[in-house]
Amino acid sequence: MNKTESRKALNKLVFEMVTGLGYEVVDDGEGGRVTFIRPGNENLYDSIDYHKSRFDICILNFDVSDKTKEDSKTIEWFINTQRKALDI
Repeated sequence: MNKTESRKALNKLVFEMVTGLGYEVVDDGEGGRVTFIRPGNENLYDSIDYHKSRFDICILNFDVSDKTKEDSKTIEWFINTQRKALDI
């Protein structure tokens, strides 16, 4: 698998993982970032941003639930584990 294929595979794995945690993947069409949001969540800041080319996540610590903070740590661990496995 070449580098481009590995990067696409990692993003696909991440998207599958977060949907398994109950999040929707929202792409606003602005390029490299998508947002993971739990359906029915009324607090728009209670979400996780993911950068598809840097493979990092970002949350607003002051306005997210404990569940989102916990999920962000799980997602970050998953990303790092898969990056090592795919040698990215």
